[in-house]
Amino acid sequence: MYSESSKKKGQREITYQVGWKKGKIALNEGGAAEILVKSHALEESTSVKGQAFLRFLWQAVPTLPNGLLLPLLYGLPLVCFMLTLVLVYSLRF
Repeated sequence: MYSESSKKKGQREITYQVGWKKGKIALNEGGAAEILVKSHALEESTSVKGQAFLRFLWQAVPTLPNGLLLPLLYGLPLVCFMLTLVLVYSLRF
C-alpha cells in the first residue's frame, strides 16, 4: 500500500506557529528532537538604564491611612454617580 520511500524514516520536520512565534522541530532517526525557533520577540534589555526603570516600576506604593479608606469606599461611588448625573443633564440642555 505504501511505497518504500514513505516507510523509510529519515529526518522529519514539523513546523508550528503560536501567535507571532514560528518554529521548526526536526526529528532525527534516533528520536532526538532539535528545535529551531525563529521569533520576532523583543530581547530583554540588560542595560543599566533598563534595570533602573524596572526597579522604579516595582517599588512599594505608599498606602492611605486606615481612617481614610472607609470614607473613600463609600464616597467615591457617590461622587461618580453625581458626576454622571451632571454630565447627563449637561447634554440635555
